[in-house]
Amino acid sequence: MKAISVLFLLVTLPGCGVLRTGAASLKSTADFMPMEADRRVFAEAGGEDVAAVAAQLLPEAVATVEKQQGRPFPKPVEVYVTRDEESFAAFTGVAKQVRGAVILKLFLSGGLRKEPERIRRILVHELSHMHLWQYVGLYPYNANLPSWFQEGLAVLVSGGGGAERVSEDAAAAAIAAGKAVTPESTGSFFFKKSGASYGLEPHMFYRQSGMFVSYLKSLDEERFAAFMSDLEGGRTFEDAFNDAFRGSVGELWQVFAARCKTAADLRHRIFRRTQSPQKASSPETPVRVTSAAFKWERYVTAK
Repeated sequence: MKAISVLFLLVTLPGCGVLRTGAASLKSTADFMPMEADRRVFAEAGGEDVAAVAAQLLPEAVATVEKQQGRPFPKPVEVYVTRDEESFAAFTGVAKQVRGAVILKLFLSGGLRKEPERIRRILVHELSHMHLWQYVGLYPYNANLPSWFQEGLAVLVSGGGGAERVSEDAAAAAIAAGKAVTPESTGSFFFKKSGASYGLEPHMFYRQSGMFVSYLKSLDEERFAAFMSDLEGGRTFEDAFNDAFRGSVGELWQVFAARCKTAADLRHRIFRRTQSPQKASSPETPVRVTSAAFKWERYVTAK
């Protein structure tokens, strides 16, 4: 079974990372030791500090994913924490700058000790991937679910994990300017897309995807929950999406992008007003509308 899973990895992961990731998935984690606080978290020697935090966070993180994604995990959850960035890259085959990955197992990088404030978000982000993967299986997860949805859901559930370097302001402005993801209605078993597929940096891709998934959920939370249930039950993404949201991915994206454009235009007008306030006609200090008071979600979400 593991050999078959590794074969899947070899054909689903893009670029020169294919062989690297496939080989990395074969590395043994037998030397990782369970943490006393939560024995579902295993630490490589030297990674105990990050693992200790992950162990404290895991119960709440699991509960968050199960609540947000509508079902309990169908299989046991285990988290493996590497000693540092180099070891993380060796076990996952991905760039050492990455902080978490699910490559048959869920790995967190010991490099998170440099960014301890991200540990919870990255943990929940990767658990979101694992949860959906456990339900639908490795092949359908890649072939049926588009990358923007996989990442957007994980960003939404984790409260921004993986997208921290790009604000919603910047993402909405980029969408309004046409520098955006082009969401598809299917995944790809052979050619999995990433931010680079759309000319976007990873955090921009994650942030835009997360905002779009958040918008979809804001349309009707009950329908979104039914959509998730359909996906977990094995229905095709396109059919489940069209039924849940009464329109295609492309149609819903156009509405969302138009909202981003409206929000960007309004924010620009507010910014110009705060930079060049008109002189008051009375000696009283004029009331100024500051850009800090602007909230993208008022204009981008459906509510």
